[in-house]
Amino acid sequence: MFGAGELQELKNQAAELAQVDALNVPDQDLLDGVLAVETAMQSLLACEAALLVELDVRGLTDAVHGMRTAKWLARETGIAPGTAGGRLKLARRLRRDLPETEQAVRDGRLSPDRARVMVKAFNPRVVDEFRAMQESLIEESASMTYRDWVERVEILVELLDQDGPKPRDDVDKNRLSMNGNPEAGLSIAAKLFGDAAITARSAIEQMGAETAKQFAADAAATDGEADIPSASTCNALGFVEACRRALMVDAQGNGLTRPRTEASFLIVSDDPDTVYLDGKPLVKGSWEAMRCDMELWTVVLNSLGVPMDMGREIRNANKAQKRAMRHRDGGCVFPGCTAKPSACEAHHIAWWYRDLGTTAVRYMVLVCRHHHRVLHRNGWSITLGDDGWAWITTPAGVTLWGQRHGTTRSGPPPPDIEQPRAA
Repeated sequence: MFGAGELQELKNQAAELAQVDALNVPDQDLLDGVLAVETAMQSLLACEAALLVELDVRGLTDAVHGMRTAKWLARETGIAPGTAGGRLKLARRLRRDLPETEQAVRDGRLSPDRARVMVKAFNPRVVDEFRAMQESLIEESASMTYRDWVERVEILVELLDQDGPKPRDDVDKNRLSMNGNPEAGLSIAAKLFGDAAITARSAIEQMGAETAKQFAADAAATDGEADIPSASTCNALGFVEACRRALMVDAQGNGLTRPRTEASFLIVSDDPDTVYLDGKPLVKGSWEAMRCDMELWTVVLNSLGVPMDMGREIRNANKAQKRAMRHRDGGCVFPGCTAKPSACEAHHIAWWYRDLGTTAVRYMVLVCRHHHRVLHRNGWSITLGDDGWAWITTPAGVTLWGQRHGTTRSGPPPPDIEQPRAA
């Protein structure tokens, strides 16, 4: 089975595949290739696990090289010792406790990652019951997402365990600390346990995936002009969106309210680009999107600090205006966005501060928080025609029809025109 010729051929094939020129691979081949390689990797890992555990049982690495199995593997291959130890530990546990699961991995019906979940969930108090449930869990794995399947396994073990679930972690173990500020960057470090960990992780992953999906839709709608950030960035923005939505919940239990920023801004007339939030200077441009939807009273001072202009009293769209925009736009106007009116904000097409725009329905559109930030980036603009249809201009000068009630207008968008300013 493992003659010298076969082993050398396997190495040569792997080395050849590693040199693939991915830039010139057609789209469908790229999709198929990743799946084929992943399937092959899982098969090879299953083979390695079987060999590793037998190598360990025979004690060959100790007899021949004077080293334990995992340490020998790490030294010879350059992988992390923890990775080598984890693979051997998984192989041992599968062979000893869950041979049916081991065979499913070797057959390609269960990934090594999911086999590790089975091993971790294995409870000595429910040995017979859990082993009897192996096949059904393996079959369910094929049609369930990883997270949902993991929860299914964990819940099953709790139900089978006659001694009850493990004691809940002490609430005092949960920790969260914050350092920094909006200008230098806010660092958040948290360590959560039990239900708190499950809830936080689920929320961040869900919102991160939602954010990534929205960025991907933007990239498709703008022919690649809107960049797709990393998964880490999407998770961070998803976390912020989760916090924003949490602020919509009425503390008295009266349902959801529109999120609103409440802050005091100070603008100095001889340096209008410097804005102070509650007495602290903001980075230029960092408050543009916030200004569109907040309780705001602007105080303009001269160089001596004497008030010159108390600003416009009517800043936010009132209920009647929002109702009109909901009727007209039916949700976010950015093409491809699925955000409902309840998740949208009023965006001033002629910016209230920069362009001296007015709070009027004919100068505002509904956009979700994500696309609100997009429209406040350099080079992006949106125009609203007299017929109520909006079109968007990208930094490259490409114009895209907006949408109303989830439907994008057909036909070429009109050339961009100067948006009306203050009346």
